[in-house]
Amino acid sequence: MQSSGSVKPAPKKPRKKLAGIVISIIVVVLITATVAYIISAPQHHSYTLMASGDEWTLNPGYFYYVNFTVPSGAYLVSLAGSYVSSGDINAAVMTSSELSAFLENSSNVSNAIWYSGDGTGASFNISLQPGIYAFLILNSNFYTSDTFTIFNAITLSYTSG
Repeated sequence: MQSSGSVKPAPKKPRKKLAGIVISIIVVVLITATVAYIISAPQHHSYTLMASGDEWTLNPGYFYYVNFTVPSGAYLVSLAGSYVSSGDINAAVMTSSELSAFLENSSNVSNAIWYSGDGTGASFNISLQPGIYAFLILNSNFYTSDTFTIFNAITLSYTSG
């Protein structure tokens, strides 16, 4: 007996649609991974506290300071720069509590994190931890005004992330 109809094979599902879905998923995963890496990658920060060429004239016994903060989670922290002066100038990097003590009694500058001592200039590169600080310049001379000039910018640098 012969059958009157012919048997046709079942139609094949198109693989192009499946391949497109797989490729789309891979692209989304790669983009998500890239964005996550960029967001979590360490970020370098650099801030100028005093620019090269900045200049002040300090009268005898007067001082000038700049407050700055190293944020929580920062690492590889440094404060670096250099200055020159026309006379004996003291410079210091202090914590906020050291600055408070200095403001109450200006003879307390020598117990700072970094202290230049009397001199006509200094270069420094100081490692710091997260916290609140001040960079201070002081004319400890009692008779003459002195000029303080930033030679290399005083820059705070750190990494976070």
